[in-house]
Amino acid sequence: MEGDNYTYQQLIEECQSLRQEIELCRNSSSTIEESTSSLNALINNQEASIWSIDSQYNYVIFNNHFKDAYLQAFGLKIKKGLNSLDVLDHELKEFWKEKYDQALNGQQIDFEFTNKADNKDFIFNVSLNPVISNGIVIGVAALSVDVTQQKCAANILAEKNANMLSIMDNTLESIWAINTSYEILFTNSVFKNEFYHSFGVMLEKGVNLLESLPDALRPIWKKRYDRALSNERFSFVDAIDVGDKIFYVEVSMNPMLHDEKVIGASFFANDITERKAAEDALIENEHRLKELNSTKDKFFSIIAHDLKSPFNSIVGLSDLLVVEAEKGNDISEIARIVQKSSHQAMDLISNLLEWSRTQSGKIDFNPEYFEVCHLLNQEIKAHNTYARQKNININNLIANHTLAHADKYMISCVFRNLLSNAIKFSHQGGEVNISSSKNDKYISFSIIDNGIGIDDDDINKLFVIDQNHSTPGTKNEQGTGLGLILCKEFIEMHKGRIWVNTKNKKGSEFCFSLPIISL
Repeated sequence: MEGDNYTYQQLIEECQSLRQEIELCRNSSSTIEESTSSLNALINNQEASIWSIDSQYNYVIFNNHFKDAYLQAFGLKIKKGLNSLDVLDHELKEFWKEKYDQALNGQQIDFEFTNKADNKDFIFNVSLNPVISNGIVIGVAALSVDVTQQKCAANILAEKNANMLSIMDNTLESIWAINTSYEILFTNSVFKNEFYHSFGVMLEKGVNLLESLPDALRPIWKKRYDRALSNERFSFVDAIDVGDKIFYVEVSMNPMLHDEKVIGASFFANDITERKAAEDALIENEHRLKELNSTKDKFFSIIAHDLKSPFNSIVGLSDLLVVEAEKGNDISEIARIVQKSSHQAMDLISNLLEWSRTQSGKIDFNPEYFEVCHLLNQEIKAHNTYARQKNININNLIANHTLAHADKYMISCVFRNLLSNAIKFSHQGGEVNISSSKNDKYISFSIIDNGIGIDDDDINKLFVIDQNHSTPGTKNEQGTGLGLILCKEFIEMHKGRIWVNTKNKKGSEFCFSLPIISL
C-alpha cells in the first residue's frame, strides 16, 4: 500500500511539475508573441526594405515595405517559405546567389544594386549580415535603402562642383584656399603655375602654404592670412618687382565659415598691371589736360596783353617819330625807345613761337658737338646794345674749346634768355659773369648777376607756367616768364637740370647742366 501511495504521490508531483511547465510555456509563448509583435512593428515602420532568408534561400521574415516592393517588381505576393531565387531571371539569380552565399559563409557585405522599373533606374544600398545561432550561420538578414534621390542629388552636386572647379581652373585669376593651419585646400592652375615660377615650389593639397614661401615673404603673408582667418574680409594691391618690370596684383581675402566658425579662407588674385597702367595714364592725361588748359590760358594772356603792349608802343612811337621828323626835331630818343620796344616784342615773339612748337611736339631735337664759348660769344654780341644802355659788363669765363653735346639751337636759346634776364635785373653799372664746370657725368653752366635777386617765395614759381610770375626789370622792363619755362623744357629734353641760387637784393645765379656724352 505504501508502494502504491508513493507511486500515487509521484504521479501528483509529476502532474504539478507538468502543470508548471505548461504554465511556463504559456508565459514563454506570450513573451515570444509580444517580442514578435514588437519586432514586426519595428521593421514595418521602416522606410527601408527588411527581410531574411534561411540557409536554403527561403524567406523567413520580411516587412511591409519589402512586401510592397516585391509585389511591384514581380507581381507576386510574398509569403514565408518562398524561395528568394526562384522568381529571378538567370542573371539576377546568379548575382543574388553569389551575394547570399558570401553572407552564409559568415561575411558582412555592402553593395549598390540598380533595379529598373517603369523605365527608370532605382538605386539601392544593400547590406547583408549572417544570422548566427549557437555559432552556426542559419540564414541571412538583409536591409535595402532606396538612395536614388540622394544619388541624383549627389551627381548634380558633383556636376556643379566639377563645373565650378573647371571655371576656377580656367579663369585668369589666381584662386586658392587654406585651412586654419595654413594647409592648402584648393589651388587652381593659374595660382599653382605662378607660385612655381616665382618660388620653385609645386603646390599640392595639404601642403603648408606659409612654409612654402621664402623667408622674407613669410611674415608679410602670415599677417594677411591671420587677418582672413580671424574673420576679416579685405583686399589690397601688391607691387611685384621682377627686375625688368613691376606687376600689380589685387588680392581679395575672404574667411570661410561653417556654423559661424572660421574653418579657413579663400583668396582671389587678379593681375591689374594693365588696369594700373591705364589708371596712371588717365591720371597723367588729367594732369596733362590741366597743364594744357593752363598753357592755353597763358597763351591767350600773352597774346591779349604782353604781345599787344609792345606793339602798341611801337605803333604810337612810330607815329610820333613821323610827326617829329616832319617838324625837323631831334628824334634820336624816340628812335631808341622804338628800338627797345621792337627788340622786346621780337624776343617775346621768338619765345612764344619756340614754346608753341615744344607744346605741339613739332620741334626737332638734333644734338651735336659744338664749342660753347663760340656759341656764347654770339649771344653776348647780340645783347651788347642792351647791356651798354645799362652800362653792364658781360664776362665770358668759359674756356675756349669747351665742348658740349646738345642741340645747338636750343642751348643758344637758353643762353639768350638767361643772359637777357641777367641784364634785365642788373643795376646800372652792374656785371654778368658766365662760367662752366664739369665732373664725370655733367657739364654745368652758371650765369651770375649782381642785381635785385629773387624772393625765396618766388623761386618755385619761376619754371611753372600756370603761376604767371613776372617781375619788372631795374628799368621797369616787362616780361612774361615764358623764357625761363622754355629754358626748362629745352634742358629737360637733354636729360639735364636747371636751377637757381639767389639772395634777395644781392643778385641771382641761374645754372643748368647737360649730360657728358663720351666721344
